[in-house]
Amino acid sequence: MDATLGIDAHRTFPSYASEKFTTWFKKEARLNQSRYPRQVAYFHGCYVNYNYPQLGKDLVTVMNAVGYGIKLLEDEKCCGVAKISNRLIDEAKRDGKINLEQIRRAVLEENLTVIGTSSTCTFTIRDEYPHLLDLDNADVRDEVMLATRFLYNLIDSGKAKLVFRDDYKKRVAYHTPCHMEKLGWTIYSTSLLKMIPGLDYVALESNCCGIAGTYGFKKENYNYSQGIGRPLFNQILGEHVDLVATDCETCKWQIEMSTGVPVANPISIIADALDIEATRRANSVNGQ
Repeated sequence: MDATLGIDAHRTFPSYASEKFTTWFKKEARLNQSRYPRQVAYFHGCYVNYNYPQLGKDLVTVMNAVGYGIKLLEDEKCCGVAKISNRLIDEAKRDGKINLEQIRRAVLEENLTVIGTSSTCTFTIRDEYPHLLDLDNADVRDEVMLATRFLYNLIDSGKAKLVFRDDYKKRVAYHTPCHMEKLGWTIYSTSLLKMIPGLDYVALESNCCGIAGTYGFKKENYNYSQGIGRPLFNQILGEHVDLVATDCETCKWQIEMSTGVPVANPISIIADALDIEATRRANSVNGQ
């Protein structure tokens, strides 16, 4: 690929899962979701579907524990960010139209909020569809949000409660992705992490990781990409953390490759630290 496609040989590629998230969901989870009186729709994105289904499974675990069922969009396409960044605007617009049709069905016909676990996908659908693809999403934009924002709002309003394990002990640093900066929603993810009693929280300085989607994969950009991310990598290594948390999958790839430190979405960290049965009981008491 270095010689023929211009993808730098130093770049570590994300692995592909042996089973897609949508396949797992249809076999293992879909039938159980209807028993929850409250529902949300989930825009899972390409990363969860093809690379890391565990994040989608973790979201199902957390939302079910607080009394919410998960419904997938019927015909979800890629959010379009990779096509936009490589100037394939017509193709991105085609997929965006299909996504908005599915989102409108969920929001306007089924009265569901659409949640995502990727800051990039969420930002693209909310803010880049009208700005770059000329797709009007004003009727549904406010009902598309990150899962951490949705979950935090439930807890803050007293509609849900999280109960954590006593034996969870980890030092975790949070990295704010650039799209998360634009959304202004870092506070929701970091506030949820700080609710975990056994989590030693480390706030990282605001630095771009340097990958910028497909930018950092290209041979002509690789050295620039690593140079941009180096201050962040050095800070992570200097903090001696067990784990880095971030809401962006490409940031995860870049940080793991460049530091060797494992990276997880805040939803996965919450799922790992959660006392599932105690949380179910707590939310049953709350009428969830």
